[in-house]
Formats: sequence, structure tokens, C-alpha cells
Amino acid sequence: MADEKNINVNDNNDEKELDEIFESAKKDKFDKAVKKAKWRSILRTIVISLIVIVIVSISTIFIGIKVTQSESSDINFALSVFNDLTAPDMYIGKSIRYEGILGGKTVYSTYKIIEGKVVYTGQQEYSYGLFNTVDVQAINSPAIVWGESFDEDSLKKPTYNELGQREMIFFYPYVKYKTYKSDLNLLEDIGNDKYIEMSLSFDKAYSIDEVNKMMPKNVTLTWYWVDDLNSKEKEAHKPNKNKQKLPDGKTIDVDNPADVCSEKAAYGIKVYDSNGDKLKNPEELFIAVIENNINEIEKLKTDNHKVNGIKSEVKRIYDNLKDKNGKIKKENLKIQGVVVTGTAETLKSLRGLPFIKASSLGVVTDKY
Repeated sequence: MADEKNINVNDNNDEKELDEIFESAKKDKFDKAVKKAKWRSILRTIVISLIVIVIVSISTIFIGIKVTQSESSDINFALSVFNDLTAPDMYIGKSIRYEGILGGKTVYSTYKIIEGKVVYTGQQEYSYGLFNTVDVQAINSPAIVWGESFDEDSLKKPTYNELGQREMIFFYPYVKYKTYKSDLNLLEDIGNDKYIEMSLSFDKAYSIDEVNKMMPKNVTLTWYWVDDLNSKEKEAHKPNKNKQKLPDGKTIDVDNPADVCSEKAAYGIKVYDSNGDKLKNPEELFIAVIENNINEIEKLKTDNHKVNGIKSEVKRIYDNLKDKNGKIKKENLKIQGVVVTGTAETLKSLRGLPFIKASSLGVVTDKY
């Protein structure tokens, strides 16, 4: 009996051990299956992630290139139109583009033509692209964008660009100033071996034909200053009083001096093209630049304040100059000043002319 019991116990132990072995084998097999499934899942996730990254990267590059090309084209177009309407005697010169995958930068030079001589006036640059805003900024000279008017109190000292070149000032004919610049009196101090640029402000607005008849023939007329303001805008340039509250609660009247117009804020008609050749009908080109491009300018879509500033200015000029039929006529263009060039001797013929209210010296350069 004792032997039978021992045999049964041994059999039970053997069965238990076998069960444990099988259970262990099953568990190992299950764990391996789970681990294998996990690795497959991880591998699948990695592959999918890589595919997504590749697709997103390619899409981003494609979109970046498209945005870069579009913004570069838009700002280049806007600047070209704007330069045709402003910047007396100034033109856009050589440009260099630096383009990457997601953006780029364009650097371009500007120059003036004074009596046929090309005078370098500085550089500007603008960046663009997917992660850039189109930002126009001066490197060596404020040049074209963006000009501001000065007030009468700013006339005590001449204004210069960063290259040390004089900047011209215009005086509005409908504003009564305390003092006027009369840089024609400086001609004695300038040698006859120099070419001179000078702005002339008139006593009132004239037609283009009237201006052409009034100006001496020995003086080179290079630019017409067009009256582009409406009556409300003109009033804003006149001297006025503002109420100002003091810390103690009292209110006083503050005198705001009249505005004058810097050459960077003036709009007008270029008489010569970028090669220095005289245009046959410059006023027609001025009108065409506005009428032919107003719709295209309006279509430009950007959040950049510089481009939007150009858009609003071109629209404002068009609205102020057009007639009831939406057309700008030569006879409706009023000229309130001009820019002339010449030597000190030839410009002396402008002295004493009754329609010249003020004169302001611009770039002075050697003849040779």
C-alpha cells in the first residue's frame, strides 16, 4: 500500500511538473508573440511617420517656393509702379536675388541722373517667403519707400540721406509759411564744375503747358510735382492748434507748424527715362502707370504694411486725380513745382521769377 501511494504521489508530481513546463512554454510563446507584435507596431509607426514627414517636407518646400516666387513678384511690381510715380530723378538699378527653399531676399541699387551723369544714391533690400514678411528697408539710403512730410520747424537744417547727399524740400502753394527756403542764393558758393539738382515750389498750381512756357529754356526740367491731394488732405498740412491736457488737469492750445513735403513724399511726373533719354509725352506715361495698374495693384494680397501702403497710396492718387468717368486727363493735372538740373551759371536764370516761391538744393555732383 505504501508503495502504491508513493507511485501515485510521484505521478502527480510528474504531471504537475509537465503542466508547469507547458504553462511556461505557452507563456514564453505568448510573450514572444506580444513582443513581436509590439515591434511590428513600432516599425509600422516609424514607417508611417517617415512617410508623413517626407510628404509634409515636400509639400512645405513646394508651397515655400510658390510663396517665395509670388511675394517676390508682387513686391517687385509694387515697387516698380511706386517708383514711376515718385522719387524725383531716381531710378531702380541693378538687383541681386538670394533665394532659399522657404524664402529669399532681393537687394537693389538706386541712382539719379543729373545732367546725364549717373549718381549712385544707395541700396534697399526686401525679404520674402513662407516665414518672412515682405519688409522693405534701406541699407545705405532711405531712397524710395517710405517718405514722410516734415513740418516747418524742420527747415533750420538741411536734410541729407545716409550717403551725405542733400534731399530736396517742396512747399505747398496753398499753405502760408513763416519762412521759405531760397537755395538759389547758394549758387555763388557752388563752382561751375558741378552739376546741380534743385526743386522749385510755385506760388500756385499751373497746367503742364503753362509750366513749359514759364521755365527758362537753358534749364533742364526733369520732374513735375503733381498736386495729388484733395481739399481735406490739404487742410491737414496747414498750421493748426491742438488741445493738450497737462498733468495738473489744465488744457492748453498747442501750435502745430505747417507741413513741408520731402522729395520722398512727393508724387509727380518723370521727364526722363531710366536711360536718361527724354520722354516725348511724360504726362501720358504717368497717367498710364496709374490707370493701367490700379486694378493689378488692388489684387495684391499681403499683410505687409509697406505693400499695403503702396496699394492705398496708388488708389488715393487715382481717386483724387480721376474725373467722373474714371479717367485722368492731362488738363486736370495741376503742377505745383518742378525739379530742375544744370550748372550754377544756368540755374541763376531762375532768380527773380515771380512764380517761384521757394527753392531747395538736392544732389550736387562733379561734372566728370
